Amino acid sequence: MSTMSQLSHLTDSKAWRVVGRLEGGQTQAEVAQAIGVSQSVISRIWNRFLETGSAGRRPGQGRRRATTPNEDRYLVLTAPRHRNMNATLL
Repeated sequence: MSTMSQLSHLTDSKAWRVVGRLEGGQTQAEVAQAIGVSQSVISRIWNRFLETGSAGRRPGQGRRRATTPNEDRYLVLTAPRHRNMNATLL
């Protein structure tokens, strides 16, 4: 079993810690082992820092929402009333 983490991404504070270690002279492999992630994760954080000057993730990435919060509330109320309907019909 691998000691690498199964997280999808590091927190911003950990990403800044990675940048600090790299600026302090540690290699990417050393930092990866210390943090517990693969070396490719460290490489991506470092490249993001060099390109943008920030180690944090950019907000708003990912799939766009299909429904608004109001529509979500409506669906929560109507779904129990119409148990035979699927999500598309609701």
